[in-house]
Parts: sequence; structure tokens; C-alpha cells
Amino acid sequence: MNAPSGIIRPLVLTLMSLLLVASPALAAILEPTGLQDGQLLRKNQAEFHIGFSYADDMRNLFQSEDRDRRVIEVPSLTFNLGLAERVEAQLQYSYLHLRENGQGDKFGSGDVTLGLKVRLWQESLRLPAIALRLATKLPNADDEDDFGTDEADIFLDALFTRNYPLFTLYVNAGLAILGDPRPGNDGQDDMFRYGLGVKIPVLENRLAALVSVEGMEGDGSVNSRGAFRAGIQAELGRFIWDMGGSVGYVDKSEDWSVRTGLTTYFELPVGW
Repeated sequence: MNAPSGIIRPLVLTLMSLLLVASPALAAILEPTGLQDGQLLRKNQAEFHIGFSYADDMRNLFQSEDRDRRVIEVPSLTFNLGLAERVEAQLQYSYLHLRENGQGDKFGSGDVTLGLKVRLWQESLRLPAIALRLATKLPNADDEDDFGTDEADIFLDALFTRNYPLFTLYVNAGLAILGDPRPGNDGQDDMFRYGLGVKIPVLENRLAALVSVEGMEGDGSVNSRGAFRAGIQAELGRFIWDMGGSVGYVDKSEDWSVRTGLTTYFELPVGW
């Protein structure tokens, strides 16, 4: 005996709603891409990522001339922590090996980036997960040796994440306010930031493929960048291993890059 169509539709919607509520809303480090997840870590949950990367012909910000700048992160470190039900703290740092035309190898500190993610909306049947990220890059890197700009930068991004049966879609859009280090320029460069990517699980969710397009644009800005990125993530016990690369498609972006790293998750004691 067939059930009336008036019963089937509400039943299907109820089951889908339960699946969404019951599914884990665990924020993910989306390495080897540069995307940010619209979902947050649970309170007192932490994730730590250590990575290594090489970028060929990656120009520094506000650098108009081509110095054949090659940058190695040895390593890059990311620590994220769920502070509350709706707030996640982020810390990023890298130590750099730099090589440019006419200069020998140089080692030095990269910049520290501090960030906060705030949940605006939990994923539902109608809307994706939505979060707001505010981050500040501190001027730690030495500009005289071309490791950075010695300027504080501010980033404000809206993050969207939508889970589908076969893949997860990520959309990032926001603003970068870059301090101008050039002599005689006391202003800033306001850039539009964007990112669009997917994560596709395979092999019973023990392996995932990631593809993205990311960059930032400004009207005639020397800081316009853009790259296609792709890679994989694999579960290795308590760790997630990632490996991938990118190809620049905007002038002054890197020619190409490769990167790899490990991520682990752990819980902090309640009331720490």
C-alpha cells in the first residue's frame, strides 16, 4: 500500500533535518588550499597544523619588480581553538627561507596572524553555515630583507560552508586592508578577497580531494593575486596528512607552489 504523497514530503524533510543536525559541525583546516571553513571548532577543541611549502617567483606585497623571489616556509604553524560555542581563535606563524636574484640564501621570521571567527548561522536546510572572520597580520617580518612589509594588515571575511551528499562547497569573500610600506606612501591598499572551492571525500571518507580558486583584486593594484590550488588529505591515525600545489593565473602571483603538512585535533580540559 503506497503512502499518500502528503505524508512522504514532510517525512523526507524531517529526515534531512535530523541528518543535518546530527552531522558533526567540525571546522576543518582546508590545507593545502588557503580557504577558511564557515563552521567552527567546538568549545575547548583545538587543532594544530605544521606545514612546509615552496613557492616559485612569489613577489612580496607592493613589489612591482620581478626579483625571481623564491620562498620556503620551514615550517608554517597554525593553531586554532574553540573558545566558546560561537567563537574560535586562530594563530598562524611561519619561519622563512628566502632566495632572490643577486642575493644569497636568507632565513628569517615571517609574520604572525591573529584571528577570530564568529558563527553567524549554523547550517540548516535553507542556509549554509555562515561565519565572520576578523584577522590582523602583525609586522614581525623584516622588510629590509624582503621577508615582509613591516606593516600591519587587517582582513575581514565572510565564510560560507554548504554540505552536499557528494561534496562540501566553501565560499570566502571579504576585504583586505594592506598597509603601504613604500617611502612617501602613508596610506593603504584596499583589496577584495575571494575564494571558492570544494572538498570531495573518497575511500569511505579516509581520503579527500580539494580544489579551489583564490585571490584578491584591487583597481589597478600592484597587489592583485590569483591562483588555482588543488591537493589531497588522508587520515593517518590521529593525524590528517595534506599535500598539493598551486599555479598562479594573475600577473605577479607565484608561478607555482607545492606544500604538505600534518594536522591533529585534541580536546582541552574543561574549565582550563
